Amino acid sequence: MLIAKGWRRNKSAKNTTNTFTIRPLSIKSTGIDWCENNFKEHRPNNTQFFCLVLRMVEKGDFILIELEGKGQEGSVFDSTKGEVAKKLHGKEGPLLVVFGMDKLISGIYDALKGMKKGEEKDVHLSIEEAFGHRKKDMLKIMSNAEFKKHNVNPEPGLVVHVDTDTGRLYGTVKSVNAGRVMVDFNHPIAGQEVDYHLKLNEIYTEKDEKIRALIDYLGLEGDFSLKDDGELTVNLKKKDDKEYELHKAMLLMTLRSKIPGIKKVDLKEE
Repeated sequence: MLIAKGWRRNKSAKNTTNTFTIRPLSIKSTGIDWCENNFKEHRPNNTQFFCLVLRMVEKGDFILIELEGKGQEGSVFDSTKGEVAKKLHGKEGPLLVVFGMDKLISGIYDALKGMKKGEEKDVHLSIEEAFGHRKKDMLKIMSNAEFKKHNVNPEPGLVVHVDTDTGRLYGTVKSVNAGRVMVDFNHPIAGQEVDYHLKLNEIYTEKDEKIRALIDYLGLEGDFSLKDDGELTVNLKKKDDKEYELHKAMLLMTLRSKIPGIKKVDLKEE
C-alpha cells in the first residue's frame, strides 16, 4: 500500500525565523504524482505542499531483514550476526525473505507487515506467536541403520535434518539405545515466549530488483536480461563445487515460483 502525505507549510510574514506548522493530509493513492497533482490545485496562498510516499511491506515483496531472537532466559537463539548466524543461516548478514511466501513465525510476519524501509522494531511474542507448544508427536524413534546409511554416527545433542514433502525438518538427537535413536523435532525454543529485534533494510518490489537481489544474496556471479513477454535469460559464472550447484537450484526454484510474470527461465553458464 502506498500512503501519500501532503504537508501544508504556513509561512508568516511576521515570523523572521521562518518557522512553520505542519498538518498531515493523508490519503491512499497510487503514488507521489497523484498527491502532488491533486494538492496543487487546492493550495492556498502562501503555503507549500510536500508529498511523501511511505512504502510498507506487501505480500510478494523481497525484503532484507536483520534480526536477533532471545529466549526467556535471555540467550540468543537466532541472529543475523556472529557465530549464531553462521550456524543457522550459513553466513552473517541480512536475510532475504519473500514476504508472505517464505515461512515466518506468525509473530514476525505480523510485526513486519506494517514496517517501512529502515525501520527497527522490538517485539515480544507469546508461545503461540513464536514456535508453539512442545508436542509429543514431534518426538520420533528412528533406526540407527538409517543414520549409518548416510555415514552419520548419532549421539545425544547432534542436530540432524530430514527432508519431507512439506520441507526440511531439523531435530536434535535425545538418546541412542539398542539400535533405536530418539530425535526431538520440536523447535529448541518451543514452549517459550521470545523477544525479537527486527530491522527492515530493504524492500524490493520490481521484478528486476528481485532478480538482482536474489542472485547477489545467493553469492552467484552473473547478469540477466528480462523481456517484456516474461522471458528471462540468466548468465552465471560456473563454479565446480556443491555450493554453487545448490545455490543455482535455489535460484531457479525461486525465479519460477516466487516472481509473478516470469514465464520462462533460460539459464546459461560460462
